[in-house]
Amino acid sequence: MEKWAVIKHYRDILASEEGYILKNGSIKVAALYPNKYEIASQNLGFQEVYKFLNSIEDVVCERIVLDFYEDNLSIETQKFFAEFEVIFVSINYEEDVLNLIRFLKAQHIKPFNYERDNNTPLIIAGGVLTFLNPRLLLNVADIQLVGDLEPMKDGIISMLTNFSSKKERISFLTTLDYSVFSGRKDKAKVVHKKDRTPVCSSIKTVSGEFANEFLVELSIGCKYGCRFCSASYIYRPYRIMDFNKFYEIVENDSFSNDIGIISAVFGDLPDIQTHMEKLKNMGKNVSVSSLRIDTLTERLISLLKDCNVKSITIAEETVSEKLKKIIRKEIKEEDIYNVVEIIANSGITNLKLYYMIGLPGETIEDIKLLIGRIEKIVDIFTKKQAEKFKRLGKVKLSVNIFIPKPFTPMQYFPLEDKRSINNKIKFLNKELRKIPNLKFSIMSHSTAYLQATISRAEDNIDELYHLFLKTNDIKAALKNFKSNAYEQFDEAKQFIWEELISHNFDENILKREFSLARKILKGWS
Repeated sequence: MEKWAVIKHYRDILASEEGYILKNGSIKVAALYPNKYEIASQNLGFQEVYKFLNSIEDVVCERIVLDFYEDNLSIETQKFFAEFEVIFVSINYEEDVLNLIRFLKAQHIKPFNYERDNNTPLIIAGGVLTFLNPRLLLNVADIQLVGDLEPMKDGIISMLTNFSSKKERISFLTTLDYSVFSGRKDKAKVVHKKDRTPVCSSIKTVSGEFANEFLVELSIGCKYGCRFCSASYIYRPYRIMDFNKFYEIVENDSFSNDIGIISAVFGDLPDIQTHMEKLKNMGKNVSVSSLRIDTLTERLISLLKDCNVKSITIAEETVSEKLKKIIRKEIKEEDIYNVVEIIANSGITNLKLYYMIGLPGETIEDIKLLIGRIEKIVDIFTKKQAEKFKRLGKVKLSVNIFIPKPFTPMQYFPLEDKRSINNKIKFLNKELRKIPNLKFSIMSHSTAYLQATISRAEDNIDELYHLFLKTNDIKAALKNFKSNAYEQFDEAKQFIWEELISHNFDENILKREFSLARKILKGWS
């Protein structure tokens, strides 16, 4: 890509935005999101870091996204990676690790920290992946800072303003309780914010899933403790933000009447119906993330419709009663059909469904139950929409494959083998096509295998990175790599991530919950 074309690309992005920051200062840093702009711009953590760094006197922070690899530049003033003193990487998804090391190589920066000298930018990584499995970037980033930004602010300010060389800054960062680095003798402590002020958008964008929306995080974590879900564990304690501060932010800082509410337990937020009434009276449009079926009432769904919610997403995860007990998410069948009918009756036109296959103990009979469930949901939704609104409505189904995630009770279970999963995918494709008025997508085994390999990676992960950098072909690299994706472990297993960091909960709970899940599985077999 010609440099002028890259410059024009980012200047066009800047011209389309509201809320970006241009300032002068002698300390030049960058916030890097290792994915495309459309994805990076929707991430609240990335925006929060950018805004915070620019609030520090004499510090100028620009954003780097990976719309290009060769000849890539920052968004604000189109600088090269190497022109910045410090790079703050926000990393949240497994594949983004590969994007990062590929980008470093393209920028002629050694991807491994032990190969770099003090003349290269200091690379600091944060984001959810660093406190899921910090081993992934242990030899890539110079330092990882694990947890929420708020309790780290004083340390970051001190590092940037009191020290000037890369060596001095690294030396200071290694003294912090929440820093992960190679050679640390004790566990780093994951830190969480105590302040109840919601994190919100600071930049208005015109592209991406939440284009033109003002995003606000109303809760952190989840109280339900589903055994497969990291949000129930790594963000403990579960925290609800201050609604008075939420309204202050919406009234004074929002750049849009379209408010995107981020919460894993939206329907369980205190007095949520009263708050939806208030937002409706303020003339706000609302969008919400995935909703728990057993928290949705007819009144709440009606209020969502009144706030111009156009789509509702529900995630039953699995239809099988035994599998529901194993994952600890026991949604009742009658509740599902009742909620689907209420949503259709309300006039909301789009229904999104999330299900998961490949759970421990799953059989083809469970897949048949899933197909029956989808068929009935689509029938209820489209018939009710046709009867009341003379239209069919839209139902979209996403089927994902179970990935064992660190710091969950199900981290000990394996990814289901390729042949078995592919047989289920083939059967699903065949049967789901027969259901009229349904759009669906199914995760591929290759994607699941890659995610599981990286997610549960241990000390050999650098070998995969070397293979990938050599070929730039992750499928070829995986063929020559010893993955533990298919391995079953017992509760005696000590994973590398458990040796590197400690969370705010008794990690024995993972072993106890795994034992309970395994007992249920054996009882059904």
